[in-house]
Amino acid sequence: MQSRKYSYYFHKIKVGFRLRCPHCELGKMFKGLFQIEETCPYCGVRFERSSGDGIGGVYINVAIAELTSVGGFFLMDALFHPSLVFQLVFWGAYILLFTVFFFRHGKGLWVGVNYLLGGVYADPDYMREYIAPRQPVPKTKSKQENE
Repeated sequence: MQSRKYSYYFHKIKVGFRLRCPHCELGKMFKGLFQIEETCPYCGVRFERSSGDGIGGVYINVAIAELTSVGGFFLMDALFHPSLVFQLVFWGAYILLFTVFFFRHGKGLWVGVNYLLGGVYADPDYMREYIAPRQPVPKTKSKQENE
């Protein structure tokens, strides 16, 4: 097995967090707010092989929500001393909103980790239409620069 630097692993996880394909880093993972693409439109990598593959993203999402809310609870209590009822309502609402808005990023992190573990790869027999990556538009010189 080929050893790689830690920066490679962090980069692939960061690419997953940015909701891009960890293999080619071009394709978007989501086609809607909560719906993940079946495959990458550029390289054909399948993001989820079965219905239970995305549960790791849910675990990541809930774990980060719980850790930040518990830390925030104690920090807010130490700094501002609010009532317990206010704290429970505030942090309960925080957990609900955080898990909704962080859902895609948690799932993207899991796809990045799953890619590093070998669970995300292209199907060799999958037929698809090739979509060329967007090329940057070359900058043209202005009239003043040409003179």
